[in-house]
Amino acid sequence: MTPDFINRPNLAELPAPPPGRIGWPWTESSPVIPLSGGPWPRISIITPSYNQGKYLEETIRSVLLQGYPNIEYFIIDGGSTDESVNIIRKYEPWLTGWVSEIDAGQSDAINKGFALCTGTFLNWLCSDDFLTAGALGIVAKEFRMDDNCDVLAGACFCQYDDKTAISSARSAKVVGWEKTPYHAAIWQPSCFFRRSLIKRSDLVIHDLHYCMDRELWCYLFKKKANWKWIDNVLSHYRFTGNNKSVTGRQVIIDEITRIYFTYVRKPVLLPSLLRKLWLPLVLADINRSSGLARTALQVLARGVAMMLLLLYPREHVRALQREFYQYSL
Repeated sequence: MTPDFINRPNLAELPAPPPGRIGWPWTESSPVIPLSGGPWPRISIITPSYNQGKYLEETIRSVLLQGYPNIEYFIIDGGSTDESVNIIRKYEPWLTGWVSEIDAGQSDAINKGFALCTGTFLNWLCSDDFLTAGALGIVAKEFRMDDNCDVLAGACFCQYDDKTAISSARSAKVVGWEKTPYHAAIWQPSCFFRRSLIKRSDLVIHDLHYCMDRELWCYLFKKKANWKWIDNVLSHYRFTGNNKSVTGRQVIIDEITRIYFTYVRKPVLLPSLLRKLWLPLVLADINRSSGLARTALQVLARGVAMMLLLLYPREHVRALQREFYQYSL
């Protein structure tokens, strides 16, 4: 039976952090939001996970130590064979629910969690990401101050474990982004939305394994959701080198193309022309050592790009160029 809201633990009640772990969310917690001043809307968080025991405990603690009085928190584990299940059991008293069973991937896990959620607002938090201190209080206050807000997109701290010097906070707001919502501009762990917006049985498309969030943004735009952008950093997105968005490559390009055809539809030839004409020239240019050959390839690639810019909307050409090039390298 789902409780009215999660047991809101204080720092002393949770298991002790592993040796050497200090700061948020190990030895620090968010200020507790008083029950008075409500009603505080229920926020549902889903964590899909598979063999992410190295990071999972930090993710869990970042939710439990929010100090927010009305959280549903579900962990949907895909049958991990590492230490993940032992970590989940450590925190079981404060979870709304959890399972560990073989599934069809991250999208399947997200959809399983979505079926259990009852919160007014919703997000999923992958098991290698974590919320910033006080994030859910900020989310709730922003939604309460603006009844017209359907989707709240905050900034995100991009954390590079192997390149700490380039780690930085990044905004989600991009001018003109609404014209190409399939473009990777929104930081998913910092994006919260009304559950009532989802008029389909699944939250995300089950056979999209890399770009399920981009498809969801397109779906929300199609539903004419009202978006609000804030500069507050709501989450940390960890770049480990093993992220699916880094390793997916060709499948990501395929999924972006599929989303484009679903929501943009016209011009239908644009993705194919970019992939079959422009992209091979660009990649051949990179792999050539001869100065003359490289110059010729660059001229041809620019010529194709100019032709496409004359034929098709500039924002679609540029967005797809960036995506296809990035995931081809």
